[in-house]
Amino acid sequence: MKNIFLFLCLASSVVATAQPDTLWQQANNNYAAGNYTEAAQNYASLVEQGVQNAALYYNTANAYYKQNDVARAILYYERALALAPSDEDVIYNLEIARLHTIDKIDAVPVFFAVRWLNAVQQSLSADAWGYVSIFAFVATLLCLLFALVRRRGGKKIALVCAIVLFAFSITAMVTAIAAKNSREQHHHAIVMQPVATVKSSPDNSGVDLFILHEGTKVQTIETIGKWTKVKTADGNQGWMPLAAIEAI
Repeated sequence: MKNIFLFLCLASSVVATAQPDTLWQQANNNYAAGNYTEAAQNYASLVEQGVQNAALYYNTANAYYKQNDVARAILYYERALALAPSDEDVIYNLEIARLHTIDKIDAVPVFFAVRWLNAVQQSLSADAWGYVSIFAFVATLLCLLFALVRRRGGKKIALVCAIVLFAFSITAMVTAIAAKNSREQHHHAIVMQPVATVKSSPDNSGVDLFILHEGTKVQTIETIGKWTKVKTADGNQGWMPLAAIEAI
């Protein structure tokens, strides 16, 4: 796995209180000693305490991968990717984990312009795009202030820069909102059971449509009782038990 010891230099950024910090250190020590089961349990305890951090999810995924628990490894790599969409280590390790899954589903082709826009949107998290927008807006104000106090040279350049920065600020804000809405409206999950049957209706009497295996990513559309309607990357849809998946 790539940069498997990344967590050793990220410990101080994950937790702030004494108890989680101690648990984090225990997890690191267990991982370094090769006690991957104990390390995964320690990391999972932090998650249960409400700690949400890309480094924590990444380390948890690494610990599960070391135990050959591919489904949980993919689940936590996906959670890490949601918080750090441009992290090369997360992307690389996620792809390695996916090689061990059974289902090889080809995604529905997307128009190149839409694919490019999605790539730009996913290059940063929604929060990061928000910060970029704020920074660009502040820079816009500074350029305008410079243009106001200048009587001669540089005034036009400052005005042009202000216009460009303002446009970029608006674009970044729209991208942040789009990224946030996409994450809230398109829920995804990972199949956790070794084999899960997808049916035509939300009950055991429904017709068997196809089967999915652990580690496969699906989009959840709606839930009725103990059943949820899912959609695979190639567009196939059907119903499967809620217990068979875990939300990213």
